[in-house]
Amino acid sequence: MELSIDTSTRYASICISHEGNLLAETCWFSKQNHSVELLPSIDNLLTGNNLNNKALDCVIIAVGPGGFSALRVGLSTAKGLSSSLNIPLVALNTLEIEAYGFRGLGFQICSILDMGREEVAAAIYNGLDEGWACIEEGYVSKVEGLCASIDTKTVFCGEAVQKYGESINEVLGDLAVVAKQILPTRMPAIIAHMGYNKFRRMEFENLSTVEPIYLRSPSISQPRSPS
Repeated sequence: MELSIDTSTRYASICISHEGNLLAETCWFSKQNHSVELLPSIDNLLTGNNLNNKALDCVIIAVGPGGFSALRVGLSTAKGLSSSLNIPLVALNTLEIEAYGFRGLGFQICSILDMGREEVAAAIYNGLDEGWACIEEGYVSKVEGLCASIDTKTVFCGEAVQKYGESINEVLGDLAVVAKQILPTRMPAIIAHMGYNKFRRMEFENLSTVEPIYLRSPSISQPRSPS
């Protein structure tokens, strides 16, 4: 049995699966409360399906990119469960989760997440079913810069398509295939499937070294001057 956790953005999810096949899921919009919502949600999902932590063989975690605090909460929870239960931890890239459901369409795939400041996190995948691979690692860019780098027909997907899809279409025209997605865009079933494949290959994380993927440093506000 596997437990998958995704707190990359405010659209959070957890699920239970058996050999990568989804059994139960919970998805919610978190108003910056991952730290108080995640553990109770996991407990409710397990007990609601007559399970407990000891039934788990693996923890699967989305490690980003995404929100700084959100990623830390998810990863620290996943590491704690993995350590206390002595079971493997499998890490997935959030941009790859976004793109994975569009493989096999014959076009390269660009997944995007909103990073604030009118910027997106983006990565590009080859779009193949067999031989699936990332061809451009995640980076942060203005949408204009991202579009300027596209010279072949590309499927655009991911949470940020809701915000920037129309602009991408206007700039790229026929080069862009903008996916019509309903939030949340990262399906727990896909996370479970991807994670179990890594589990079977024994691609486990070292708990002492695994870190969230941020892509850029956090904004640090200047302290207010005393009045």
